[in-house]
Amino acid sequence: MKTVGDGRDRPLQFQGRLKKMKNIIVLIFIITAVFVWGQDARELIASPPDALGIAHELEEEVFCGWTYGSYSVDKKHLDCTTFVSAVVDTILSRHNIGYTHEMKNDVLINHSNLGRNVVQEGPDLQDPRYGGVAYAIVKHNFGVQIKDMSQVKPGDFIQYWKQRKNGTWFGHASLIESVRYDKKAKVYKAKIFGSHKSTDGVEVSKFELFLSGDDRVVYIGRIR
Repeated sequence: MKTVGDGRDRPLQFQGRLKKMKNIIVLIFIITAVFVWGQDARELIASPPDALGIAHELEEEVFCGWTYGSYSVDKKHLDCTTFVSAVVDTILSRHNIGYTHEMKNDVLINHSNLGRNVVQEGPDLQDPRYGGVAYAIVKHNFGVQIKDMSQVKPGDFIQYWKQRKNGTWFGHASLIESVRYDKKAKVYKAKIFGSHKSTDGVEVSKFELFLSGDDRVVYIGRIR
């Protein structure tokens, strides 16, 4: 026959329930953390960032007075890819997303195994790493690559390679400041904002860049 207890075992029962609740809370925390860490950067950025606005902000507040050249804080020299890298870093940090060493190397095209002399041979069309910032945006899932030049917008990131008349190649990276379609030339042209040799610092380009042509390879990326 069952008898009613005197209540002395209740504290033990309560402790057992409390332990189970703690285990459940810990499990929920782990599941939540895994879910958040598993989201890609694109999903964590709730709304499209004002990349161009941030780029102009950096020019005014951080790089004002800096001149074009290999990156040097002491000399206040800034090259094109380092400026673009700073813009990407700022966008991600404002959304609490870490800008990793791997991301930075992808933006800077800092790879030891590219396997060719890009100045003499141009970019390898089979190797997406030559896309620099556009490649990084897609690889690390915080945006998309734009292949249709009619869809290019201000604030998009650009990495391009252009062949000189002597056959050698050079690369450049920046952001799209404005874009228009030239009906006469039947090509899209863009003013670009970044650190340019032609302006000796961070400015809007004085030239309009053809976004397509036989003498160039153009990569466009958009953070969203």
